[in-house]
Amino acid sequence: MFIFGKIKTYIIAALAMAIPIIYIMGRVTGASKEKNKVLQDDLQAAKKNTDFYKAMAEHEEDNITDRNGLTDRLRGNGL
Repeated sequence: MFIFGKIKTYIIAALAMAIPIIYIMGRVTGASKEKNKVLQDDLQAAKKNTDFYKAMAEHEEDNITDRNGLTDRLRGNGL
């Protein structure tokens, strides 16, 4: 019985020592995942801006003489 008691004590001590390490590893992993999400959102926003300006450049030669023409052009190309 005495041997099993020591083994239980060692297992409990090892788990108690491992809990802070597991916590820190989880925080680091979670932070890197969150940073990756933010970078992906920024990339998607940059792609949308690029597509908008590309569409606007395609219609750059159009003559805009009034406000209605301008608003139609902007709404048709992404706004």
